[in-house]
Amino acid sequence: MKKHLFALAALVFLFSLLAPCAAAAGFPLPEEMEITAQAAYIINLDTGLTVFEQNADEARSVASLTKMMTALLLLERVPDLTGTHINAERSLYVPPITNSNASTADIWPGETHTALDMLYAMMLPSGNEAAEAVGYHIGGGNLNNFYALMNARAASLGCTNTHFTSTNGLLEQEDGNYSSAHDMALIAKACWEHEIFRTVVGERSHQMPAAESHKEPYTIQSTNRMLNPSATVYRSYIKGIKTGSTVAAGRCFASAAVNDRGEAYIGVVLGTPYDVPANEYAYSFYDTAKLYDWLFANYSVRPSIDTASPVTEVRVNYSADSDTLMLYPASDLRTVLPNGDESMLTKNFNVPETVDAPIVMGDKIGTVTLSLGDDTVGTVDLIAGRDVARSELLYLLSRIDAFFHSTYFRVVCVVTVLYVAAYAAITAAAHRRRKRR
Repeated sequence: MKKHLFALAALVFLFSLLAPCAAAAGFPLPEEMEITAQAAYIINLDTGLTVFEQNADEARSVASLTKMMTALLLLERVPDLTGTHINAERSLYVPPITNSNASTADIWPGETHTALDMLYAMMLPSGNEAAEAVGYHIGGGNLNNFYALMNARAASLGCTNTHFTSTNGLLEQEDGNYSSAHDMALIAKACWEHEIFRTVVGERSHQMPAAESHKEPYTIQSTNRMLNPSATVYRSYIKGIKTGSTVAAGRCFASAAVNDRGEAYIGVVLGTPYDVPANEYAYSFYDTAKLYDWLFANYSVRPSIDTASPVTEVRVNYSADSDTLMLYPASDLRTVLPNGDESMLTKNFNVPETVDAPIVMGDKIGTVTLSLGDDTVGTVDLIAGRDVARSELLYLLSRIDAFFHSTYFRVVCVVTVLYVAAYAAITAAAHRRRKRR
């Protein structure tokens, strides 16, 4: 029997090693649902909770998603986007920017555009020359300075598997330009906090003005097909952000989604197949649509705790009216929960064993920490649900009882006993001396 049990345990352990893991944190995908992405990460912006991840900390080539960091530094370091002009230096037009397969915004060498137009050129058609010009401008004419700024900003955002050696993502992981799905989401989130960025990446097209080499304005188009209502991958909840692709990186997509309930998410998929079937769209779009459709159909952002309902109770001292007091949460933290199921939410209480009356309604008594899987939703104060008066008689009796059980009383008793014993011994000794005399 023991041999059979050992063999069964070994098989279970082996299958656990071989079986693919859909998500290490957040919510697991249904068994029948698969995605092509090698890595993925989705975070809810309303709560900060991870709702899905797959190989999210794996360092990979990320192609033009690199441009999000270039855009972030542009937003943070150039306050006047319309009044600042950036020149596309002729010296920047060298491979790989000039390679035939490198995407451009048709900005010609030597042209000058506003920082805002450069932002559109980077984010919509993924103009590599625009990203290079922005990096050259912010780096003070030295791209290495700009790479240092990119890496410092990534570290400040909490990125731990990211390093940049390119403004545009034309360099691969072996060239030192890489990131992860989780880190890309952190960068996308920082970009999304800028209103002008949200406006730019939500546009399907933008008219570039006439310039030195362009005598007439011209239109640039977004590579984000999920914004196109005529596309099968169109989703009304997609509000941006950025596509990216190289043979090594595969098809990548960083997205922002806001559903009909106003719930906002940032998602990243990396490493979907590079080849796109005829008359179809990139697998990065299909994966993104599949993940959000599943998420919005089965989960929602809801209060994790009800301020109108007690969550625990505590024993009360010195009260003649009640032995216990119900505690209520002071606020209702919002979290992402399965529709109709709150069993995944756990509560850890930090409450004293007893409290002393008098108590005023609203007094803080303790806290409760709510967790969803491995993620901490937050900590909420627990407050008294009503007033509790103190019984002076019970309080007096407890003080008397406490006095008789106190260390002070015990010391007094010991000292008294020792004093009496010493007095008795001295008296007895004196009596014996008198008797001898």
